[in-house]
Amino acid sequence: RQQKTTSETRQARQDKTRRERFKIQDHHPIQIGMLLFNVGIRLAAAILQVPTDVVGSNIPMVSPLPKSWQEFQRRQEIDELLLLALTTNNNNNNSSTSTAMPSDWDEDCWPQMPEACMLQMPLASMDRVEKSIYTTSQNTTLMGLVMYGKDNGRQLKFTTPSYADTLRVHESIQTYAFPGRRNLGYLFAFESKRSNVMSSIVVDNSSGKKAITLPPIPRRFDGVTEFIRQFGNMQPCPWTLYTQINATYQLSMSYPSILAGPSSLPEASQETQRVLRQCAAFRSEQRLVALTWSSGVDGASLWRASQPKVGLQGNRNAADEFYLRHIAESAASSNSLRLDARTHKPSRAYIQKLTGQTDMGIAVDPGTTLKIMDMRPRASAMANRTSGYGYENTSHYVGTTLQFCNIANIHSVRDAYQKMSAHCMSPTTQDQNWNSLIEDTKWLHHIRQIWAAAWEAAFWIHVHRLPVLLHCSHGWDRTSQVAVLAELLLDPYYRTTAGFACLIEKDFLSFGHPFHTRCAHGEGRGGETPSSGGSDEGQISPIFMQFLDCVYQLIKLYPEKFEFNETYLLVLSEHVYSCRFGTLLCDTERERELVAGIRQRTHSVWDYLESRPDCVNRGVDSYKPSDKVLLMPLPTLLRNISLWTDRHAMYGPKATSRFPISPLDLVPAKGVAAVAAAVDETTSAVTPAMEDASTPPPVETESSSTPSTTTTTEEPTAEA
Repeated sequence: RQQKTTSETRQARQDKTRRERFKIQDHHPIQIGMLLFNVGIRLAAAILQVPTDVVGSNIPMVSPLPKSWQEFQRRQEIDELLLLALTTNNNNNNSSTSTAMPSDWDEDCWPQMPEACMLQMPLASMDRVEKSIYTTSQNTTLMGLVMYGKDNGRQLKFTTPSYADTLRVHESIQTYAFPGRRNLGYLFAFESKRSNVMSSIVVDNSSGKKAITLPPIPRRFDGVTEFIRQFGNMQPCPWTLYTQINATYQLSMSYPSILAGPSSLPEASQETQRVLRQCAAFRSEQRLVALTWSSGVDGASLWRASQPKVGLQGNRNAADEFYLRHIAESAASSNSLRLDARTHKPSRAYIQKLTGQTDMGIAVDPGTTLKIMDMRPRASAMANRTSGYGYENTSHYVGTTLQFCNIANIHSVRDAYQKMSAHCMSPTTQDQNWNSLIEDTKWLHHIRQIWAAAWEAAFWIHVHRLPVLLHCSHGWDRTSQVAVLAELLLDPYYRTTAGFACLIEKDFLSFGHPFHTRCAHGEGRGGETPSSGGSDEGQISPIFMQFLDCVYQLIKLYPEKFEFNETYLLVLSEHVYSCRFGTLLCDTERERELVAGIRQRTHSVWDYLESRPDCVNRGVDSYKPSDKVLLMPLPTLLRNISLWTDRHAMYGPKATSRFPISPLDLVPAKGVAAVAAAVDETTSAVTPAMEDASTPPPVETESSSTPSTTTTTEEPTAEA
C-alpha cells in the first residue's frame, strides 16, 4: 500500500510538472503550434526510434515570425529540414519487417516506401476536430482526437495520456483553427507578416489615425494593362474601359474596379452611366454584363454576368436589352471591317470531327449576333423564376440564341467530391470495381460537363467570331470555371506562368468568386465553441479544387503547351485551404483591397510558386511557346478525362499511381545534412523573438477609401 501511494504521488507530481511545462500562456497560436509540434515530434521520435540527441530537448520547433519574404522562405526551409531529419526511418529494422526490395523483384513494380514520412495538417485546413475513444487490441481504452481535413476528407488521429489533456488540446484547436470570419488576423497568412506590418504603422499628427505604410505586393492582374493587351491594335476598337463607375465598388461590390464594355457607350456619357446602373439592378447581386476577354482582332469576345431578374411575370429591362444590343452591334461592325483577319472556317467534315456531332455549329442562323450560354440545367433555371430570377427570353433580345450547359450546382459538386474522396481514402475500397466506383460518384461527369461548355464557348468565339455571354445563378462559380478554361484554349498567354496567375486573379479573384464562403477559411463544421465562426455549411464547396482538376486534364493531354506543370497545380491546391498566403482569402476584390489589406499584410502564393524551379515545365515534354489557339476535337478531350490520383489519392492508404506523389514531393528537395547548420544559424535569433509572441494579431477593420498604398487600421488591443 505504501509503495502504491508513493507511486501515485510521484505520478501526480509528474502530471503537474507536465501540465506546467505545456501550459499555454495567453492562448497565442504560435505557442499552441509549439505545444502541438513538440508533442508530435517527440511521438514521432519515440515511434521511429530516433536517438534523443537528434531530437534535442531545446531545439525550437517554431521559428520566429519572418521580417521579410526571404526570411519567410528560409524559415519554411528550416522547418522542412527539421521534419525530414526527425522523421527519417532508422536503419536498425528487424529483418522480419524490413522493407528492402528482394533481389529477384523488378524495381519498377516494388511499392515505393519513402524513408521519410511527414504528417502535416495546417490549422486552417482542418474541417472539424472531434474527441474520440480508441480501444486497442489489448482492450485498453484511450482518449484522443480526430482531425478531419477539408482536402479529400483526410484524417489524423491522436491519443492523449489523460482526458484533461484531450480537453485542453481540443479547446485550443477549436479556438485557433476556427477563429471565425471576424478574426482572420489569427490565420498564418497574417501572422507571417505581422512584424513588418506593425513596424510600418505611422500616426497622422492631425487626425491621430494610424495607417500601414508597407508597400503592397504588385497585382498579377491589372485591369487597365490586361484589357489594353487584349484589345491589341484594333482601330477603331469596339470595346472601351470603364475606370470610374465602379472605382469604389459602388456599382457592384463583387466586381473589379476596372470594367470594360462596348465603345459605343462611353463612360463619360451620363446616358451610359444610367444604362449601366439599370443593367446592374436587373442582374443578381448587381453583376451586370462585363467583358472578360477580347480576341484583339475583331468582335470575337467573351462576356460574363449573373442571371437576370425575370421572375414568373417575365419582367423585362430596356437598359439590359439595349446594352446587349450594343455589344452585338459593336462586334458585328468590327467583324465586317476585318474580314481579311478572320481565320478560315473549317469545312463541314472537319467541324463534324471537331465536335463529334453532325448538327453542332454547322447550320448557324445568319441572324445570330450574340450567343448566351447558361451554365445551369434548364430545370434549375426555370425553378429560379419562382425566386424572382430566371433566364433571358431571346424574343426580347434580338439576334441572340440561348443554350443551357447542364453543369451541376455547388451542392452536387460537394456531394461528388465527398464520395470520390471516400473511395480514395478508404482501405476497403474494392479495387476490382475502382473505375466504376469513381464514375458513380459523378465527379468526372461534372468535369466533363464543365469542359464541354468551355470548349463550346471557345468554338463559338474562334470559329464563328461571335461574342459569347456566360452566366449561371450568381455568375461567380460555374461562370468563372468555364470562362477561365475557355480562355486557356483561346489565349496562349494564359498558358504561361505569369498569364495563368493573371487569369486566376482576373476571373476568380477580381470577378468575385467567394473563396472564403466556399472554402470556409478560418471556419469549421460542427464547432462546439462560439468563436468557431459557424460557417454556412450549405455554401461550402470545392469549386476551385474542381477547376484545378479541369486544368490538370488539359495539361495531362498537352503538357508541352504549358509553361507550368502538374507540380504547380499540386502546390497551388495545397494552399487553397492552408491560409499560408493571403492570395486566396476573402470573397471579393473590395474585401481584399479596402477591408483586409491583403496585398500589404500577407505574402503572395504567386511569389512562392515562381520561386520553385520544380513548378516549371522542363524535361521530355518541355514547354514549346506558341501563339495559336488550342482547340482540339471535343471527343479527344472528354474521353481522356480521368481521376487526378496524385491529388485526390495523395493521402490514401493504397498505391494508386505508379509514381505516387507524397507531401514531401511538394517541398523542394534538400539535404538533411544542412539541418545542423541551419539550426545553429537561427537558434540565436529564435529565442528572443519568441518572447514577444504574445503580441496580438492585427485587427480586421472596415475602410471606405479607395485602394492605395496605405490602409487605415485601428491600434491592436489586448482584447483583440
